[in-house]
Amino acid sequence: MERNYRKQQFPAHSVAYSLLTYIERNSTEYGLDEAIVYSGFPLYREEDEVVAADMLIVSKNHGVLLIVPIEHRSLADIESIEADLEKAERATTLVFSRLIKSKALQRSRRELTFPLRLALFAEGKFPADFEPKDVDLLEGEDDLQKYFEDGGENLSRAEFGEISSVIEGAKGLLRPRERNTKDKPATSKVVLVANLEAEIRRFDKDQKHGYLAPLNGPQRIRGLAGSGKTVVLAMKAALTHLRNPDAVIAYTFYTKSLYQHVKRLITRFYRQFDDRDPDWEKLQVLHAWGGQTNPGVYFNACRMLGVAPLTYGAASAQSKEAFDFACKDLLSTGRVVPVWDYIFVDEGQDFSPSFMRLCLGLAKEQRIVLAYDELQTIFQVETPSAATIFGADETGNALAHFQEDVVLHKCYRNPLEVLVCAHSIGLGLYGNKVVQLPESEDHWVDLGYELKSGELREGSKVEIVRPQRNSPSSISEVVPKNEIVIAKRFDDIEDEVSWVSGQIVNDIKVDGLSPEDILVISADDRNSKVYYSILAKMLSRHGVEMNNMQSDNFALRDFTESGKITFSTVYKAKGNEGFVVYIVGVDGVFFIRSIRNRNIAFTAMTRAKGWLRVTGMGVAAQVFVDEIAASLANSPSLKFTYPGPSELMVMRRDLLDGKVSDVERSLGELEISMSPEEYEEFLLRKLKEINSLRAAKGKKAKKGLA
Repeated sequence: MERNYRKQQFPAHSVAYSLLTYIERNSTEYGLDEAIVYSGFPLYREEDEVVAADMLIVSKNHGVLLIVPIEHRSLADIESIEADLEKAERATTLVFSRLIKSKALQRSRRELTFPLRLALFAEGKFPADFEPKDVDLLEGEDDLQKYFEDGGENLSRAEFGEISSVIEGAKGLLRPRERNTKDKPATSKVVLVANLEAEIRRFDKDQKHGYLAPLNGPQRIRGLAGSGKTVVLAMKAALTHLRNPDAVIAYTFYTKSLYQHVKRLITRFYRQFDDRDPDWEKLQVLHAWGGQTNPGVYFNACRMLGVAPLTYGAASAQSKEAFDFACKDLLSTGRVVPVWDYIFVDEGQDFSPSFMRLCLGLAKEQRIVLAYDELQTIFQVETPSAATIFGADETGNALAHFQEDVVLHKCYRNPLEVLVCAHSIGLGLYGNKVVQLPESEDHWVDLGYELKSGELREGSKVEIVRPQRNSPSSISEVVPKNEIVIAKRFDDIEDEVSWVSGQIVNDIKVDGLSPEDILVISADDRNSKVYYSILAKMLSRHGVEMNNMQSDNFALRDFTESGKITFSTVYKAKGNEGFVVYIVGVDGVFFIRSIRNRNIAFTAMTRAKGWLRVTGMGVAAQVFVDEIAASLANSPSLKFTYPGPSELMVMRRDLLDGKVSDVERSLGELEISMSPEEYEEFLLRKLKEINSLRAAKGKKAKKGLA
């Protein structure tokens, strides 16, 4: 039984506590093992009032049940019971109104395909003259037992999934486009993609825990890229706004291009529970910095606190880490006080501790939620602590402690087979040496793996398995693993591209995929233009066009274009994906198998939402093919001999040496956020400044010599 509630929120001797305890204890006997139980959810806003279901059960064996626990003191007061009933009937009506909108759940325009029942439960007798219509009155455990044993109309698997999606607001997830699956076999890619898209438009248990957990202090939501952190944070922001319409909320992030996506997500989620859009004066979507024309957490906070905000130019003149300097400067004024009721921080891993400490100080009662991807390349040595993120006082104690640290174990971006292969390549598990590694069993668990055998100590033969529950299963259940991931070596580029071209044409003409479902990534930067030229010529013979993202370094346009497959470099593919991904020229990054190059290969491989094909030439490509073969043979497990302390020390040093500098990351971010003209002007201006400084130093040196 899935429990979406906290029993601690009820007094130990309350009827609600007793009811939940009874249901948990008898879940197997009453056919509730697969049921989903909510308390205080769903909640809806109606006429400026929030109406919530006291307890709601979605059961394959019983339909949808709303049960209201009636406390002892209310039994002697019929008016109190009637007030509870009136509230429950409103909640039932609102739940019905959402469910009936789904065509899959309609028996008719006014009738559902399953029972929706309302019951009141008490541990005593209801007043004799209390006889409500269409409501079950349950007096004690004997009545409760009969209520569940009588059951109801069974739900199909499809109905059960659709009901939970409606109840939980998952219908707010962005809807995939319609696909033509008519006359296509069940094993064709277009049918499997349609099934996958339906599968990932639901919330898993970890995600629900993340957005339903009450927000009374610092919280963190973390997991792999593709685990849905932004989705969970957006839903949590929407529900917080729904519950507290007068509260002022800030939702902030690092990447400017996220603005519209986040706002659209919050709107869609909010409208699952209210018929209006959010009040954007109260729920403020802000970039981290901001300025005169664009609101931001730092800029707005300065204005509210009566401090003159630093511009980028002024801050960068003081430090290479301009934003970090600006945040520290504001903190140093001693004037930082809470100005937002709640602060939600997306992409927390991209911010310095100074910004996180600033947000902590700006949020009332430290009500801050942080979405954190600690695995920006593949792994870090350890999970950052609250003290690392928020800072510590003079005695070394953390300035804040996480009341909730929710880990999202399921990665929706890749099938299990793709992710296991990508991790094995990134870690170097089947190469000549392991190059990077999580250092604890807990960290492996955070990544969605389980230690099956062996110990994490030197010389131990270790097997770490990825359970299917932590990855989408629609494709894995139907397609053999050696057809989900294919790696091939060729002797020349013509043969390599010819094979790729033939596969792409088959994906479109036979398997029914749209061209925009397909992504081709060139891992060989030096020969990417050659790959594109040959591939474009071969595909054009079959009427297939390409959207070349590599052609213009300054282009700010959509990554995908209707009716065209996408051709990209690894860098431009970051943050994007395709249902079928072809990586050509893998020898370009596998010629030297450094940590950096393995991370590049990992990034490219994890763009695949369905199928992965990797090709290359020569000895380097053969090494890659051999490592993939070993990975597939062991999948869903990772098997290796655990390295010793000296090797782990070398790994740690190499990891530190291999990090991308903040300057490189900032330049990449500027390229995305600026127009081509602005970016070119910025680089030219900086080049002039550097040349001026060099000239000034040269004059000073000559003067000194004279």
